Amino acid sequence: MKIKNESDLIDHIIKKTQISSNDVIKSIGDDCAVVKSGNKYLVMTTDTSLEGPHFTRDYTPEEIGYKALATNLSDIAAMGGIPKYILMAITLPKLDTYWIKGFYKGINTLIKKYNLSLIGGDTNKGKLSITIQVIGECKKNIMYRSDAKLNDDIYISGRIGLARTALMIKKMKNRDDLKYFKKYLHRPVPRIELGKELCKIANACIDLSDGLSKDLRLICKASKVGANVDLDKLPILKRLYSVIPKKRIYEAIIGGGEDYELCFTINKRYRDKLKEISHKFNIPLTRIGSITSGEINYYSKNSPIKLNITGFDHFCK
Repeated sequence: MKIKNESDLIDHIIKKTQISSNDVIKSIGDDCAVVKSGNKYLVMTTDTSLEGPHFTRDYTPEEIGYKALATNLSDIAAMGGIPKYILMAITLPKLDTYWIKGFYKGINTLIKKYNLSLIGGDTNKGKLSITIQVIGECKKNIMYRSDAKLNDDIYISGRIGLARTALMIKKMKNRDDLKYFKKYLHRPVPRIELGKELCKIANACIDLSDGLSKDLRLICKASKVGANVDLDKLPILKRLYSVIPKKRIYEAIIGGGEDYELCFTINKRYRDKLKEISHKFNIPLTRIGSITSGEINYYSKNSPIKLNITGFDHFCK
């Protein structure tokens, strides 16, 4: 079979490479791998950040460092884990003292916030590339993509579409709103504390890195279920509608990615509990639909809406 996209590549790796052992609880196919070590469950994730797909030249060095680590921490949050350790491989075109100090200032902002330790890595000379691995711990109540249950509610934390809106504004002539939206793109907030709370009651979870359309599809594929999504209930900032052309609204909202909010499924009996959690962390938790036994369907004003939005793929631009 010809490998045409990121999904095909991952499928090929899974089929052709040994990906499990007796200690591996969850291998490739989720936000983190899960390995049992003694009486502990270790959750591990790794991501590479490159100029272009992950940051652009208008990012400050501090923002590059912050975002490179924050996006990895978001994966830990999606499993309900507590991040502990970091390994980082960084390739630099040159030793620029100003840039390096700024970059590590961004890294250290999150290290201090979550009491992390940078325990190793590698340094090289070449085109700028940052690869970070985060190792965390979980109790037994880990959230996987594969645990969505029929008739579960589907929820989203925070607001979505704001990071993609910032990207769209950067390409427009009128950039008056860029300052406001840019913070959502440059400095995403990993929902670590929220994830730790949700793992006690939620079933499936994923962080929204590649867009709701793609990431919800990953939950449904892993859980062998479908979903009904009410587009009118999506947690959207009203200001977005005055900035993005109407015909591109859904592209920003469900196809954009880089929101790093949590999308999770949960039994209906926890609706009141979620209101308490939302109040506790001052984070909106919005019910957008339900898990079904069919396909993924979108609705607006109770009518089906056909959308051909697949989400982000590194190899399909």
